[in-house]
Formats: sequence, C-alpha cells, structure tokens
Amino acid sequence: MLFQADILHSFHQLEQFDVVMAAVFRTVIPAALIAILLLLTAISSPSLGSQYDLTLRFTQDEGGSENESSGENSSSNVSVDENNTKNWTAHTPVWNVGDTWTYAAALDAQELVDRETALEGAILDLLLGPATIVVEGVEEIDVAGEITPVYRTRTTAVVTGNGYDFPVPNPLNDGSIITIDGSITANYDNTEYLRVGDLALVRYDKHMIMEVTAIISIIQETIEVANYIESGLYSPPLEYYDFPLAENESWNLVTNLTKTNEIISTSDLVAIDIPTEPQYDDLEWFYLINATGDSGVSGCEESTLVWMLDSEDEVEEWRWWCPAVNQYASRWTNDIALDGVNATLVLTGFQPATPEKVVSVELSPNSTALNSEIDCWVNITDSSGQPVVSKSGYLYLRGIQRLSFVTDANGSAELRIMVGNTMDNTPTADDWATHGVVAYLHSDQTVGADTLTLEGSAIGGLLRMEANRLASEASEIMTFQSKHFGDSVRF
Repeated sequence: MLFQADILHSFHQLEQFDVVMAAVFRTVIPAALIAILLLLTAISSPSLGSQYDLTLRFTQDEGGSENESSGENSSSNVSVDENNTKNWTAHTPVWNVGDTWTYAAALDAQELVDRETALEGAILDLLLGPATIVVEGVEEIDVAGEITPVYRTRTTAVVTGNGYDFPVPNPLNDGSIITIDGSITANYDNTEYLRVGDLALVRYDKHMIMEVTAIISIIQETIEVANYIESGLYSPPLEYYDFPLAENESWNLVTNLTKTNEIISTSDLVAIDIPTEPQYDDLEWFYLINATGDSGVSGCEESTLVWMLDSEDEVEEWRWWCPAVNQYASRWTNDIALDGVNATLVLTGFQPATPEKVVSVELSPNSTALNSEIDCWVNITDSSGQPVVSKSGYLYLRGIQRLSFVTDANGSAELRIMVGNTMDNTPTADDWATHGVVAYLHSDQTVGADTLTLEGSAIGGLLRMEANRLASEASEIMTFQSKHFGDSVRF
C-alpha cells in the first residue's frame, strides 16, 4: 500500500544506507572497463576549452574507488547551522536548446544474451563508443491533467564490440545449428521528455538496433539481432532528482510504467525476443544521497552521488550529479535497453548553448507554509545582458493554473502566487513538497526555473492520513460490534 511503503522506507533510512554501501561492492565496475574508456576518451573525445576541462579519470576496482564516500569527501560539504538550514549541494538546473553533453559509453549485454534461449552459449564483449545528449526543444505536454513545460532531449550512441559462438541455422538447411563469431554494432537513440521544474522523466521513445556482422559460408553478412522502438509513460513522472539536493537526504517514489514496443524488423537467423503486448509495471524506488564531493571527472569535483534502489534493495542505478555542467558526470544503470543491457557513461565534454534570451525566476521566500502567498519575479535579458521590455510568457506551478506575465521597463515581471497545498510524489520527513516554479517563453523555447519548498512533513501528513483512515475503520468496527452486542443480550 502506498502509505505503508512510504512510511516504512522513511523509518528505515539508516538500514538502507548500510544496504547501499554493501551494494557498492556488489556493483563495482571492472578496472579494465575504465581503462578502455580512458583510452577511448583520449583518442576520440573532442578538445575542450579550459572552462570545461573534463578529463576522464573515473576508476573503481575490487579494492576500492576514487569515488567512494569518505569523511573528508562528504562531511566538508554538509553543515547544519543553529537554524537547521541545510547546505544544498545542487539546485534545479536550467537548460537551453542546443546544450550538448558527450560521454564515453560502455554497454554490457551479456545478461540479455544469457536469458535468450535462441542465443544459448553466445558471448559478447563490452560494447564501447561515444554517446551524446542534446536538448532539442522545450514544449508543453499534459501531465496528469496539468499543462506542463518539458525539455525534449535526445540521447544517441553507437557502440561496437565482438561476439562469439552465436548459434545460427546451418546454411545447408539440414536442420543443424552452427556457431559464428563476428562484430556487434548497437545504435541507440532515445528521445525523452523531462519536466523543466525538476527533470522528472514523463515519457520516452527509445529506438535500438543491434547487428551482428559475420562470415557465414564464406560470405560476409550483417544480421539484425534487434530493431525496435520502445515507448514508455511514467505516471507520476520518474523524479530521479528531488531538487534541491543535500547529503543524507532520501526519498521514495511509487509510479506506474506503461511500455509498448514496435518491432521494426527481425531476422530468421538470430533474434532477441521483444514483447509485443503492452506492459504495465507498478514500480517502487528508493533514492539516497550518501556522498558529495569529487565525482572523478575533472571539473566536477563538487558533485552529488544519488543512488536508486528497487523494492528488493538492489541497486538499479547511480549518478554523480555535477552542477558545473548541469548534468551527471558519470552514471551506471542496470537497464538502459531491452530489460537487461546495463551501461556506464562517463562525461567527456560539455558545450553549452548561447540563448538569445535569458530567463531567471526569483522567489521570496523560497520556503513557505501551506496555502500561503509568495512573491515571484521573472527577469528577462538578451544575450548581452540588457533587459527585455514588454516580453510576455507564462508561469507554472503544480496545483495552480498557469499565470501570464509581461515584463516592465526593467525587464521584470512581479507576480503574487498562492502556493496551495499540493503534495509532491517524493514524500520526505523534511518537507511537504518541493515544486519547480517555471517561466516559459513559448516563441523563444526559453525557460527559467526555481524550486519552492512547502514546509511541513509529507511523512507526517501521510501518517496522519493513515491514522484517520484507521480511526474511521475502527469506528465502523466498534459501531458494528456494539450493535451486535446489543442484539445478542436482548431478551
């Protein structure tokens, strides 16, 4: 049950911390993989300006890691003053259309091959190559009945490696099976829609093509092992980052993922089984920040490590979030495609776009009580820093209708906002909700954002709601028992 799941996770954060630290050692990345990524980065990554000198030096091995949390690495970045004010390590980023991040990628599809009976005995090397994330646009979509601004991003990668002992039918058509060795190429193309206010993933369309090129009966052939498009919709959106971030924070998320697959083509020789019916998965995730500091990528020494665990306390993903580049510096995920291909991505470069207009959002205060009013200023300047006058746009906050604004002679617009009492989908004991406040210029596809914290305890609220529900049920039971008792003693 949702309430019970939220409460139990919140009361077991210390236990979860131990689980995460144990999982670190269960999910270590082989040193050989990182060494290969180092070589790949040195050879293929573009040269970077001094502002974004991101030298790859992420290493992990069985004996430890440069990126393990240490007292020196973590405690120096977190402090609690006498007013119990947290030292936030990262705030909601603002992306611009054209922002580009490049990565060294390594995909491991061996688990996928092992579960396919048609590929029994086949062995895959790691698939290595470059990956790129680009912000392609900003648009509005419907999220749970609310018009919501989202970034449209596109992640592409082409990775290659070798495969051995792939079973295929004998070209002599005698019913026997032979094995082939060849090179593997995977093309990955993923379009994602991320909520501007907190980067929560709303939906995605993921196109994956995997090919094997091999010599079969002295003829070189290229065989499509998989060619499909997977589309997914999260309800509520998958909020990986509960901005603002701080060490020792944790939160829960319960969501439903609806997935559909469109098979583009397949092969009679070698093929991976792709589900053709829609899939509906109820998912529960637990997130934990247990380290801040050096991510292992030069230029991202002040990063925040966010873990994602499933309902069985198994690590599904981790990311080092780097505020210097408004993106993760490195990431490992258990499932980047096909329900079994895990991937490691390490940042090699960042090229920020230069927007024609810059939008900033200022809230006063940033943290407030439920159902109160706050002041909000939207400031707009051009690329040279000059105020933009009479520019119109819209302001968005969950739980309220969007508000229109027009800038004055100073390039600013002031709005008074009733914040409401909408709880978010990542309940914590520290706040009622954190919501992104977003200003959006439609014609320019330009946004600004800040985070509003609604004070209170979502866990406390959930406890009160659960207590009220149980009290109501108890009252009904007592009424029934009282009536039953009265009936039983009548003469």
